[in-house]
Amino acid sequence: MGTMVYNVNNTATQVLAAKQIKENIFMELLHRNGKGLRQVEETNASTVRMFKYAPITDDARTLGATTNGGFFNSGSIGTSQVSEYDLNLLYVYDKALDIPEVQQDMCPVDLFDNATKNIGGRVATEINASTLALQLAAKYNAADTANAWTGLAVEMAATPDYYQSLLDANAMLDDGDEANGIQAFPFEEREILMTSEYRKGLMSAKGVLLGGSNYAQSMLAKGAVSPDDKKEFGSMYVGEVDLVPCYIVPKPIWARANIWAGGSAETNKFSGVKAVVCAAAATDRGISTQDYIKVIDSPAGAGKRLQPKTRWGVNVCYEKGIVPIIANATAVPTAQITVAAPGSVA
Repeated sequence: MGTMVYNVNNTATQVLAAKQIKENIFMELLHRNGKGLRQVEETNASTVRMFKYAPITDDARTLGATTNGGFFNSGSIGTSQVSEYDLNLLYVYDKALDIPEVQQDMCPVDLFDNATKNIGGRVATEINASTLALQLAAKYNAADTANAWTGLAVEMAATPDYYQSLLDANAMLDDGDEANGIQAFPFEEREILMTSEYRKGLMSAKGVLLGGSNYAQSMLAKGAVSPDDKKEFGSMYVGEVDLVPCYIVPKPIWARANIWAGGSAETNKFSGVKAVVCAAAATDRGISTQDYIKVIDSPAGAGKRLQPKTRWGVNVCYEKGIVPIIANATAVPTAQITVAAPGSVA
């Protein structure tokens, strides 16, 4: 029996592409909504309105006191303060892709499927890299201003204690950002992003002995080695340390974040970063996908052209909610980092 070939019209192709591109974008993102950041997802949007409540700082009082001790508070009436800002989705992936007719062989469904997977993977890479670059740039720029890493990052010792460095990073998040109404960044809203090198050191026998705990075994259990445990959804998830889920950031994502930060293959802006502990409140991200990938006849010849358009924007609200773990003797930056989309840089 010969190979069956499916003929599909443009509308059917568009519907298939739309489902696939959205699935790939959201499955492959390393920062999870409600964990490493707070994310808003809209369709065909250019701007997302974000709201934040200002902290209340009014004092308590004592009934019967000489000052303000009556049955009613004599102080002025307070008003709930809500700050809002527009998160502009200025980053866009809209590189068109041609599928020649001779390659389509009557436009089989799986060819469009593979093409949209590739587009989705590239979009996820760019969103991951830009988010990571903006988070790290906020810390690097603060260190440049302060001329020190003190209070901004956890610097590992010459002989690294990987587990202790995670505890130190979480302790910094425990202290919150009181100036912005955050007494502590909740554990359930944190995530740890780490290099493969860092995970190797963390999971080594030496690291386990230094940590003096069963966290390695805990990570295995959380990763669903036991049939009674449920694996947390998401690619590159490897378990929990100190109640915080851990994800591996592959080298290509770190490398791409460096490019977004103005670095190059020869100049790695973030070479000293081995892991990052993020709190959700620290970063806002908006993502806008189109209703479907537009498919037209290719102007280049016989074939179809896929025209994606995914937009996103990222804003670091509170840099204290982001704690990089850096290698020993990592140099303090001497210049501010500007994050820009590589396709718009000369």
